[in-house]
This record gives sequence, C-alpha cells and structure tokens, in this order.
Amino acid sequence: MKSIAVEKLKDEYPNASIDVEFITDDIPRRADVFVEFEQPQFPFGKGIAVEVQYRNEQKNLTETTASYLTGDISVIWLFEENYVGTRPEYEDVELPDPIPVWPYGIPHGELSSPDPSAGGYLGITEADLIAALPNHIDDQVSLAEFPSESDEGEESDDLPEWTREKELHLNLSLGSPGVREVYKSWLDGKIQSKGSEHQDEIEERREILELEDRFTYFPERFSKGSGETFEFSIGVRHAGSGQFTVRKFVDGIERELVFPVSDDEIDSFTEFVLELCYTLECTRGSTSKEKEVNQPIESNLSTLSYAVSQTGTETVTVKLSSTTETMNIEFFPQQIQPLVDLCAKVRLWYDYSDTGA
Repeated sequence: MKSIAVEKLKDEYPNASIDVEFITDDIPRRADVFVEFEQPQFPFGKGIAVEVQYRNEQKNLTETTASYLTGDISVIWLFEENYVGTRPEYEDVELPDPIPVWPYGIPHGELSSPDPSAGGYLGITEADLIAALPNHIDDQVSLAEFPSESDEGEESDDLPEWTREKELHLNLSLGSPGVREVYKSWLDGKIQSKGSEHQDEIEERREILELEDRFTYFPERFSKGSGETFEFSIGVRHAGSGQFTVRKFVDGIERELVFPVSDDEIDSFTEFVLELCYTLECTRGSTSKEKEVNQPIESNLSTLSYAVSQTGTETVTVKLSSTTETMNIEFFPQQIQPLVDLCAKVRLWYDYSDTGA
C-alpha cells in the first residue's frame, strides 16, 4: 500500500523528494511516506506526511495530525477505501486533498497548561479533522455516546460525560446486515441531541406565534452547482397542520411541490432523513458493483411518495412524486449535516407541541 502511494505521489508531486518510513528534522515522528518540497509551498508548508492505515491499526488521529501541522507539514491519511482493486493486489490509490498547514496549523487553542498537547495548542479536535477527511467513513462508523436514563427521583453528583462523540471502528461496511439500523439509531440520537442547540430559537418563535395566526418557516437550501439549487422549507403554526415545500431552481426557473404535514407525520419526515443520510454514507468509498446491487428505498411522506437511490460517486437521487408531478433532486454527503439540523428544529417544534410547552 505504501509503495502504490509512493508511485502516485511521484506523479502528483514530480518536483518533490519522496521517501518511505521517513523521520523529519522538525517532528519526531516516522511518516509512512513523506513528500518534501525544496521550498515551502502555500498552503501545504514544507511537505506532506502520508499515513497509511490498515484495518483497525489506528493512530491517534488528532495528535498525529496536529504534531505534523505544528512543524509546518501537511497530512494525508490513506485508508483501504482509497485503494482501487482487491487486497493485496491493489492497482491504484485515489489521493484525497491534504489537511493543509493553512488554516489548521495556526495556533488558536487554550494554552491552559505549561505543556499542552499539539491538538490543544492548535485548538483542533478529531471532529474538525474528520470533517476534512471524506475517506474517513466506510468501514468506520461513528456512534454518539449518551447517558442511560436514571430512575425517577434518583439523584447523583457523578453525571456521565456524554457530550463527547466517540468513534467505534467496525471492520465491516455500511451495507453489512444490521449496520443500517445501528447507523439510523445513532443518527436519530444525534438529531435529538442537536435540538438543544435550537431550543432558544424554538421558544422565541412559539411565543410570537401564540399571538399571531400565521406560519413560521424552517428553510434549508442545498446547492448542486452553478445554476441549480433546491430548498426544503417546513412551515409550522402554533396549532394545526403545517406544510412542507420543496422548491427547485434551475437556471432561474422555479418548480415547486407543496403538501401538508402534521405532527402525526413528523416521524415519517424523520425516517425520510434517516434513510437519505444512510444512503449518502453508503456512497463514500463504495464500488460500482456495490452501487448496482443497492435497491432504491421507497416510502411515503404525507401525500408524496419518494424513492431514494444511489446514482453515482457520492451522489444520491431523491424522486418525489405527487398525483400530478414528479421532481428529482440530488444530494451529496456534505449535505448530511444541514439535513440533521433541519430535522432537529422540526422535531423540537413538534415535541414542544406534544408536551404543551
């Protein structure tokens, strides 16, 4: 795997020196492969350390990356999912963009101790780095850790440390039996926990609508590229049914689907988001053969029927159909977070309605 990476790096950086198992002058770490520039380059600095990861032999992602960044060295992490072909006869490797010295290597952390860690010194976390690693998904499922519910009336000073997200590295793909439900359960918990971030906004909107009989809207706009965007907009009232609007803009022309949604149907919307996000995760690192066997997910959302299907490299198409019109919209993995935020706001709104808050 390192040898294949070396050959690809030679093509990618023809004017650099490339070594295997190399210890840099500034950082006491042995890089699996090291790309050294004759002169520092923006935004990659003095060179690029390439770390090749096989199965669960995981290094400390944050501290390893941060220590290189403090030495003005960028980092590329390579996982099995980056390689083309079957182990051990890999044919090629797809190199992701390096995690660059700029802006990640600029110190902005809290220097609260005389000997801070590299990650603390830079003020970066594992979540920051994973967001910059599009390949750090398949075969590695992230699960959020939540506290167990205590018995009513039970009080304890030792509250669980549950705000951190921890990663569980599983040596199986997202398409394996049972992983779909594990992922959806984890994401459903994440949606619930995200609701606390929007609590003040929801309370303020509800106070306003108690005095006014009108809609308030939770919109989220997604961009496919130049000239094409689409928008999900969920309108809600203080009491009564709301409405779900899907707008698609292509070269200045707008198409629209509008249908009612009630508190009884919000679970259907959540299920739609869970299935869509799961399919988006499955696009990362999947092969063309796996795409062929993936069957579309079909269900209903209020008066609409929908089909979610993987249609390309990191592309998922949602087909929405009413009795009179059909609309196709494309999603990408980076749109998972906006979907989670939208679902969290709407779920929190209807949770408040159910509790009478």
